This record gives sequence, structure tokens and C-alpha cells, in this order.
Amino acid sequence: MAWIWLLLAGAVEVISVPLLKEWQRRRQKGWAAAAIAALALSVYALSQSLSSIPVGTAYAVWTGIGSTGAIATGIFLYGESVNPLKLACMVLIVMGMVGLKLTS
Repeated sequence: MAWIWLLLAGAVEVISVPLLKEWQRRRQKGWAAAAIAALALSVYALSQSLSSIPVGTAYAVWTGIGSTGAIATGIFLYGESVNPLKLACMVLIVMGMVGLKLTS
């Protein structure tokens, strides 16, 4: 169950990225409230995962999901640049997360 909480935490972290971007663009309080709620839910889910996942592993996986998800969000929603090196780095992050899962 802890890994499900951790995956949920990472997914909600990724959802918070476009909410933050929209708040930055529009400066409407609703976007800010949604972003803050998503970030709070993400941290709550992360805390639930710590019941049986070592804190270093959980934090690394959470930030890995968040960073690769944020990069993908930037590429697909906001037309940010993509190149082979960026994709290779994303693959390395995912490989690191898988390695941490396999060793925990």
C-alpha cells in the first residue's frame, strides 16, 4: 500500500505543475488554491508512504516522478523543447527510481 501512496503522491505532484503554471499566467486565486491543494495532497500522500518505505527512497522516487512528469508536461502542454539528451536524462531518472524500488 505504501508504494501506491507514493505513486499517488508523485502523480498529484505532476498535476500541480500545470496548476502552478496557470496561476503564474492568469494570477487568479482559484488556480492558486487548486495548486496549493494539490501540493498539500501530494505531501500528505508522501507522508503516508513513509510507513514502510525508507525516507530517502520515498523522497527520491517522489521527486523523480515529479521532475520527469514536469518535463513531460512542459513538452506536451507548453511546447517546451525536447531533444535526445533530455529524453536520455529522463530515462536515467526512471531507471534510478526502478533501481530504488528493487533494492528497498
